Amino acid sequence: MDAFSPIPNHTGFTARPLFAEAQGVLKDGAFAKMEPGGGGPLSPHRHAHAHLFIVTRGTVTVLMDEEEKTVREHESLLVPGGALHAVWNRRAEPAEIVGLTLEASCTPPIPSNR
Repeated sequence: MDAFSPIPNHTGFTARPLFAEAQGVLKDGAFAKMEPGGGGPLSPHRHAHAHLFIVTRGTVTVLMDEEEKTVREHESLLVPGGALHAVWNRRAEPAEIVGLTLEASCTPPIPSNR
């Protein structure tokens, strides 16, 4: 579990698993490295489970629904299940994040008027 691998439909984005098996409400997790201009997926997507992005180096931009949110080093952002999203490094320096995938039941639902 030491090697970082490319992620399909992402660019300049590699990751490695955070742990071998799911842990309760955690479905999975990964350490990720994002080159300048890297991120993804190429087209924003949505799914039932939530993501918790924790930035450990640099700054990333999370596109969530119709809004851009800046997440800096040592900050985090919870993307609720159902939210349209993608994550990008728009800076000139590399960024690193820990991404946790959480059961859908861990986050409030997105209102249906979005």
